[in-house]
Amino acid sequence: MATVSFWEREEFLHADVCIVGAGIIGLSLAAELLEMDQRLRIIVLERNTVPAGASTKNAGFACYGSPTELWRDVRTLGQDAVCHLVEQRKHGLERLRARLGDEAIGYERCGGYELLLGEHVAVMDYLDSLDQMLRPIFGSPYAYRADKRIAEFGFGSSVEHLIALPHEGRIHTGRMMHSLLRYVAERGGLVLTGSPVERIETHSNGADVLVMAPVGGELYFQARAVAVATNALAPRLADCIGARPGRGQVLLTEPLGDQLRWDGVFHFDEGYYYFRNVGTRILFGGGRNLDIEGETTDHFALTERIQAQLEDYLRTLIVPGTAVRIEQRWAGIMGFRTPPLPAVEWCNQRVLGVFGCNGMGVALGSLVAADAADKLAELLLRSR
Repeated sequence: MATVSFWEREEFLHADVCIVGAGIIGLSLAAELLEMDQRLRIIVLERNTVPAGASTKNAGFACYGSPTELWRDVRTLGQDAVCHLVEQRKHGLERLRARLGDEAIGYERCGGYELLLGEHVAVMDYLDSLDQMLRPIFGSPYAYRADKRIAEFGFGSSVEHLIALPHEGRIHTGRMMHSLLRYVAERGGLVLTGSPVERIETHSNGADVLVMAPVGGELYFQARAVAVATNALAPRLADCIGARPGRGQVLLTEPLGDQLRWDGVFHFDEGYYYFRNVGTRILFGGGRNLDIEGETTDHFALTERIQAQLEDYLRTLIVPGTAVRIEQRWAGIMGFRTPPLPAVEWCNQRVLGVFGCNGMGVALGSLVAADAADKLAELLLRSR
């Protein structure tokens, strides 16, 4: 065990709730608990210097699901489940915005579009059904045809239809996470980065969380309850959720100036590809479906095959005829489970597994965290 002082043990190593993972869900969960009772001692343990996973590496989409993605889900989950999921995404985003404010997260309701090409044009036959299904959730049309804008935006000739999604938006991912960190700290929560959790040992009164400290070795954090919100990066800590990792690769272009002819957030191919503008840069990600097995990994790496496909689509589909240079590339790790629905489940009497994303962490994270906070508050009340 590391050499621990009296002061450290008193102030740093005891908690009511210890949260593993300082991503969107982990920090939102800390916020929920502190909003319930600011006297609670909440510690968030994050293995990386800055939050790892997808929370700081995503594309910054504030979205609810594109037509091809949602119609696929209707066929597998059913209409009622999809409506409920979209409603959860809407309420989750509203909760995030209400907590932090639009300016603090860089939120813009800029509107979005889905590009239809190849076999996916078949969703046009079901667009009216999707709109009728989802219109009550939004109080206005969910989607409508916008084919006339294909030429205006300068997309490639393979784009056969364009669907407008007026409720879509975007955020500034870094600003959102910075704001969440500050929000939790201002309410007395303690976020400790560089704290990789090795294991959780439970007992009748709580749990001990083992962290391998960079200096001194083992540190044990004692908590009345533990919430594991590590997406799919530490399955051994909460295997009750059954989540698996899914890597998302992204590239960012240099500024295009007045050569960029569109503004907003865009999807195609059942949401497997997504792009948006950041100023006059293009942020473009996806391609996981090219190699599902290979991209089911927790390694933060880039692959030549997927990066080459992103570049090809960029130059032939998104801004054909425009000279584009890539400024930056990165990868993030999302979490997926079957069915693709949120899950908040007790792994044992003291450890709560919290998962909710399937690539929709921005929209779902706050609502999933609220559910987890209610379950933890009930346990804390019973164990007083």
